[in-house]
Amino acid sequence: MVNPLLILCLLISSSAFAAEAIRVQPQRTAVDGSYLYYTDLLRLVLSNTSKEYGDAELVSISRLTQARAFQALHDNLIDVFWAGTSREREVFVEPIRIPLHAGLLGIRIPVIRKADQARFDSLHNLSDLQQLSACQGDHWPDSDILEANGFNVLRATKFEVMYQLLQAGRCDYFPRGINEVYAEVSHISRNDLMIYERIILNYPFPMYFFVSRDNPRLAERLTKGMEQLAASGELLTFLQQHPTTRDIFPLSRLSNSWIIPLHNPLLPELTPLTDRRLWIELPSRNSQSPTVP
Repeated sequence: MVNPLLILCLLISSSAFAAEAIRVQPQRTAVDGSYLYYTDLLRLVLSNTSKEYGDAELVSISRLTQARAFQALHDNLIDVFWAGTSREREVFVEPIRIPLHAGLLGIRIPVIRKADQARFDSLHNLSDLQQLSACQGDHWPDSDILEANGFNVLRATKFEVMYQLLQAGRCDYFPRGINEVYAEVSHISRNDLMIYERIILNYPFPMYFFVSRDNPRLAERLTKGMEQLAASGELLTFLQQHPTTRDIFPLSRLSNSWIIPLHNPLLPELTPLTDRRLWIELPSRNSQSPTVP
């Protein structure tokens, strides 16, 4: 007969060493190929800090739009959310100010319809591009940034419909972060879209992990873990080797692209722009006019 006291001791011991559940968003859609980058990076940070803070595991909750996710984070319904930052967002939740992709989120490469390549090749100046329509998220800071720089933006609430809008001709291009675009386009079932590397929109726009202000221990843990990765160079190595981002490199192939520098009026004052460990710059010229294709 099993000793009841032994069972009770085993249950108490198992409970004491149970991993902490860290609630995160699920993958939005199969096209959201960059999702694994964030969860793998988060697991790495949690693993590297487990001796001091204990074991933790990720638990997915219901799918949320960015606006609802930030509200859920504020209300302690999720524990970690990753997104581009803005002044408004940093007022209500706690940012971990280590850019997750060394600032590459602000390097935006258009996805276009293959049938429109000649049309984009014929663009001669910034105003030509501004007359076209860009698909973007309704609550994304990118939409406000593009509009503040004179671009036409078609806003959509759900990420999964944006590529469909592009394919249907509702917008002319979908600017995606260089850290996102290759993984996403590789997951699109139809073969009518292409990554158009000749044009690059460039603005300072770091993506961070965010946590609730009511969870300072988790904020401290993620800050320590991310700072360790950045200081050791492991964060850059992770970026260069992860399956969803390794196709970004080498960046030298973009040296002849038409780089369009844009102003980000939403950038918080505490953004660590002067910490060169945290950023990667394009090895190319800035230009207001394209080269001949």
